[in-house]
Amino acid sequence: MEPVKVLVVDDHALFRRGIVTVLANQENINVVGEAVNGLEAIEKTEELKPDVIVMDLNMPHCSGLEATQALQARLPRVNILVLTVSDNEADLFAAIKFGATGYILKNTEPEELVQAIHHIAQGGVIISPVMASKLLTEFRNSSNDTKVKKSADEEATLSPREDEVLRLVAQGATNKEIADSLFISENTVKTHLRNIMDKLHLANRSQAAAYAVKRGLVPSSDK
Repeated sequence: MEPVKVLVVDDHALFRRGIVTVLANQENINVVGEAVNGLEAIEKTEELKPDVIVMDLNMPHCSGLEATQALQARLPRVNILVLTVSDNEADLFAAIKFGATGYILKNTEPEELVQAIHHIAQGGVIISPVMASKLLTEFRNSSNDTKVKKSADEEATLSPREDEVLRLVAQGATNKEIADSLFISENTVKTHLRNIMDKLHLANRSQAAAYAVKRGLVPSSDK
């Protein structure tokens, strides 16, 4: 198994170097570079082709949200793990909308950060528990608003197998884990995911996971 190539983006040198030190001690992680703002993150991502970008949000010149949006437009396959002090749900929703595949807080334990990096490198989605709770609350509130116009994604019909795939995505399963669970190939999983994204007009796995929570496809214990 090849090491996960990681780019660390944070404008605070002390914190950034701390993250690099933690990751450098991991056998299956290779820190390929550092960046101090969103603009530099975009440049280094195009140059270094990391598997995962650990991205701060509040940075000068170009924020993490702006960089995430730009990177998803240029390199849609890139995995962005937001690592921030912000527990503001607006930042979480924006990060997911712009294409982040993970959102965790800076008080996360080092081993949890390492696990999160490996998980999203394998195609999973990570949201810290406190933020997942806020996400669920927001979707519950929005689903109770009868004045909201019914959107195209709510009218879309998924097949039973697509529902199963979507439920496993919301539980954080990787493509391989979904394939093993449903006794299908990873290529078939990818095909189902493409169909789900097209039908629901979603941009990434994070949005798919949020949609599954909204639809009640995930048991309470998994939320």
